[in-house]
Amino acid sequence: MKILMYNSVDKEIPYVKDWESKTGHEVTTVLEPLSTDNVDQAQGFDAVTTQQTTDVPAPIYQKLASYGIKQIALRQVGYDVFDLPAAFSSHIRLSNVAAYSPRAIAEYTLTQLFNILRNNKKFDRAMATGDYTWAAGGQAREIYQLTVAVIGVGRIGTAFAQMLHALGAKVLAVDPVYHAQNEAFLEYTTLDDALSRANVISFHTPLNDETQGLADQAFFDKIQPGTIMLNMARGGIVDMGALESALLSGQLYGAAFDVTPNETEFMDQKQAVTDLPANIQRLIQLDNFYLSPHIAFYTNTAIKNMVEIALNDAVTMVNGGHTENEILR
Repeated sequence: MKILMYNSVDKEIPYVKDWESKTGHEVTTVLEPLSTDNVDQAQGFDAVTTQQTTDVPAPIYQKLASYGIKQIALRQVGYDVFDLPAAFSSHIRLSNVAAYSPRAIAEYTLTQLFNILRNNKKFDRAMATGDYTWAAGGQAREIYQLTVAVIGVGRIGTAFAQMLHALGAKVLAVDPVYHAQNEAFLEYTTLDDALSRANVISFHTPLNDETQGLADQAFFDKIQPGTIMLNMARGGIVDMGALESALLSGQLYGAAFDVTPNETEFMDQKQAVTDLPANIQRLIQLDNFYLSPHIAFYTNTAIKNMVEIALNDAVTMVNGGHTENEILR
């Protein structure tokens, strides 16, 4: 079988080669994400896979179907890039990698929480000017003193909640799906109750109609002054204007984001700071805001699993088989 792999990165190639050796299938890599400009490259292939934050619009599914391609295997969790009605009307099957390494993102979220608690950005900036005083960063808090609201308790949110519980924090969970086994390390509650009690809010939800713009001004009005916010999920969950105001006013003590609504304008690119979107330029100047380039997932385990699971699912779907990662609605 011949598979075209869009938006490939160097770190994926060794795992691709290993998979080819094990399976006997052939994978051709493309550096750019799947788009209307390069969908024609899929002609002559049996399957396609991609990982990207840019949308996959309706004409692409029609083109793929005309080439005899029956699926798209996405090498990531979030599948908001897909136009589901357009894909299904063209009889294109879709899959994602729902669990390539929940711990990778959970560990990174915890890392950024510790950075905020320990005021590391303030200390780093002060030390760069020769200021090695304690006052430069300020006194920290310890994690066992915190109540953390985990919004979205799927695989990643559950892994994060378990880590927090092990470290002594109290964990509040907000999710429409209840899992009784999670009661050992968290307390399920409503969103409003969690916002009123939490010192930390961490998002681990997909981006959909229910979560788009969830953290709007009304949301921020409900949180405790001095709350910490973490978003390693999807940029569209948070109103960035409301976030910026909350950081400046002290309503938020600090925030760490691995995603933004406008990230396709600058992430995974090299450019002058002055060319960044205006709101990003302002935010990264703040001592209490941490921004990373959508790398929470980026570990050796995650990359290996993203490649192998997506390629296996591509083969399965082309052959008419079933995979638990298929997106059905």
